[in-house]
Amino acid sequence: MPEIIDVHTHFGGPNLAERFGLGNVFNAERVKGKVVTNYRGLPAVTYAAGVSFQEQQEVCEKAGITRRMMSNSFAVEVFSRETTKPSIEAAKFCNDDIANTVSMAPKGTMWGIGGINPLERSHVKEAERCIDRLGFKAIQSNSSWHGRFIDTDESYPFWEWAEDRRVPIFLHPPRVPIGHDQQMGQYKLDELVGRPFDTAMSVARMILSGLFDRFPKLRILVAHMGGGLLPCMGRLDFGWRLGFEGLPEHTAARCKRLPSDYLRTNLIVDTMGFWAPHVKEAVEVFGADNVMFGTDYGPVPLDPREHIDIVNALDVSPADKENILWRNADSYFGLGIKRLQIDQNL
Repeated sequence: MPEIIDVHTHFGGPNLAERFGLGNVFNAERVKGKVVTNYRGLPAVTYAAGVSFQEQQEVCEKAGITRRMMSNSFAVEVFSRETTKPSIEAAKFCNDDIANTVSMAPKGTMWGIGGINPLERSHVKEAERCIDRLGFKAIQSNSSWHGRFIDTDESYPFWEWAEDRRVPIFLHPPRVPIGHDQQMGQYKLDELVGRPFDTAMSVARMILSGLFDRFPKLRILVAHMGGGLLPCMGRLDFGWRLGFEGLPEHTAARCKRLPSDYLRTNLIVDTMGFWAPHVKEAVEVFGADNVMFGTDYGPVPLDPREHIDIVNALDVSPADKENILWRNADSYFGLGIKRLQIDQNL
């Protein structure tokens, strides 16, 4: 059976918010047989796959996915905003829940990605706990935290730690994107447009602020093929080429190279998007060595096989398809798949 590693899956244990003491923070109610949440004026459906670990396992196995990276997309950011407890308590609670989820899967088939706020220095210790004690393989940050982006001075202690430890970082948009109050409560626009462009703004700021010049060894996995980043890259480049002379000093970009030069040196993307032309573009722009298979399964309960079919239909070599489907993830996260394959065949 061929290996397929899904680097982008989510699960939160039952009644997670209530167990943390936040009650019905998402204002969940049953509407026409579906559980609908409404957080800060943004409604969303919670699907069965998002709350049934057994269903996730069965669907992923049927699709051919052999191993998964597990994270919780929004909980740390939301809980730390809503609780009166120190935010580090929200991070610890959610990360312990991820560890419990991982423990339910057969050994060697699932690894955790811990969640922290890079703008809070105290969260560096929680990131260390995730890697050193919980055995997680990466740390997740949302692309913005409570309306603030993550390229500012407050984030430097975290990025310094991540670079020094060579810890993989997963960047994922928040439940409520910046700009959500601009009529995003209709048509799922917060999810379909707002979140990808929260990601795009975040990564653009990382590049233009000089964050990757300060921490050049960072390599960040960005969800959803980079969100809305790729359509904006030409604009980032021409803006940098024209320069910032005459503008207020604090508005000038501080990156040393053409913005698009940072794509292959500091960024990796997953394949989640359900649109073959965009996956093809991501492979062309980032290179097959910087693209990993990801589905967003759980919250997005469409058949993961669709993602696999898109990768298999790419006009690239069989070796490149293998890289995208599992070898890049094995290398990036340090999973040791060959050793696991031997152990499982004994």
